[in-house]
Amino acid sequence: VLFCCLLMLVAILFILKTEEQQKARPHNTLYEVVLTWDGESNDDLDIYVQSASGHTVSFNNREGGQGSLISLDHDALGKSRNNNLPDESGVVVNYNEEVVSFRGITEGENIVTVHVYFKRDIEPIKATIKLIKVKPFKEVVAKEREFTITGEEKIAFRFKTDKDGRVIGVNELEASLLQPLQ
Repeated sequence: VLFCCLLMLVAILFILKTEEQQKARPHNTLYEVVLTWDGESNDDLDIYVQSASGHTVSFNNREGGQGSLISLDHDALGKSRNNNLPDESGVVVNYNEEVVSFRGITEGENIVTVHVYFKRDIEPIKATIKLIKVKPFKEVVAKEREFTITGEEKIAFRFKTDKDGRVIGVNELEASLLQPLQ
């Protein structure tokens, strides 16, 4: 009798866990490129990402165009426009962050650059750019770059992917992804 009760308990727990997993929304992102810099900085940096399919995302083209599998999730504008809670109490994350999500990966080379849209602070600003595999979580590459003037653009990294979406190479060959503003 005890054995049957134990067996039933295990079966019920298994069913409950299965139902819980079915209700959970699956993550629709394979990779993320994350740009972060000091939350006390008033500088406005922008991330530019070109996927192997040729689509490019940035603050002025957040979805990458028709057929794009990448998108800019957040455009940070520096402390003066991003991290204030006027007349409110609460907690604010003390860093600026821009995130580009890859909902799909094609075979080829992907390019990531960072552009200084507007340099307000006198001191140089250091930024960190990471490529993250979302599930299972893995930090694939992390680079740090320093910026000093408005208009400066630097390569963060390039990464090659195979037909199965795996990262098979990373390099830092120069590139420019700046698009003329329309």
